[in-house]
Amino acid sequence: MKTTGKVCVALFVTAIALACGDESRREAREDVAAAQREAAREVGEARREASDDVAAAREDSAEVRAQAAYDVAIANADGAYRIAIERCELEPVEAREACKAAAEAELESAKRAAETIRDRQM
Repeated sequence: MKTTGKVCVALFVTAIALACGDESRREAREDVAAAQREAAREVGEARREASDDVAAAREDSAEVRAQAAYDVAIANADGAYRIAIERCELEPVEAREACKAAAEAELESAKRAAETIRDRQM
């Protein structure tokens, strides 16, 4: 009877651990979806602001348009970064740091590219 009790406790603990793991993955997926929605909202807002800026400054120099394009590119990069970070949470623990480092490198690369394009257009 002692062995049966220990087996039952072990099975119960295993079931709880598996359920918690599923819950964590579900929460991580929800976080990814929330990050995607937030990124889409921010990109849309940045586009609207950029459009407003461009419309208000049609007579202005290329600098205004270059800065507006830069702002949208940065909003896209930031949104993509937040989504990537949330997706990293779905990775096994041992792969998360590398995943996050790759996301950060991609963010920095996108920012540098946006700056280069903006500076060339000014």
